[in-house]
Amino acid sequence: MQEEMNEQQEMQPEGAPPADPMMAEQQAQIEQIAATAPMPEKPYTYKAIDKFADAMNAFVGGIDPNMAAAEYNPPEGEKKLDAPLPAEVYVPFAVIMGFISQLGGFDKYIMRPEDLVSDTALSKGAANFKRMGKDKKLNEALKAGPEAPPAEQDPAMSDAEMEAGRMPGSPSPEDEEIMNMM
Repeated sequence: MQEEMNEQQEMQPEGAPPADPMMAEQQAQIEQIAATAPMPEKPYTYKAIDKFADAMNAFVGGIDPNMAAAEYNPPEGEKKLDAPLPAEVYVPFAVIMGFISQLGGFDKYIMRPEDLVSDTALSKGAANFKRMGKDKKLNEALKAGPEAPPAEQDPAMSDAEMEAGRMPGSPSPEDEEIMNMM
């Protein structure tokens, strides 16, 4: 899926909005998450970023071999990054942590994305992904996905009440206004 998105993005001119509205919305969400990446306390080393991305990929590959979390290649010849984590690393991490927090019962693995401000934090994150990969309950829960909340049963409302957005027997906005004047 990631490869398909990359291919579609490559076919479009630079700066052009994606042709598919769903892809445009998805791209906007990715950019919004990427914008929350924190600045490092001191420059990250590309080696630490690479190890972190590799651990994340290994974890995601254990859940679904067809999915790659982060396609990241450090620039040749450079050793440090004095900027927020690249989107291709930070966004999948933030999404994974958000997904795990929704599962419930796995709080010991949750790392706040905004805490990734040093090579030490990246090393802890890589170690955390290795621990998560060994947790059979977590892996089963991730493979199953989040349970859909049961549909709430609302009392039957007439079409007119649905359009007005009121419950049966509740006064209309005009009636409420008259009552408030009294």
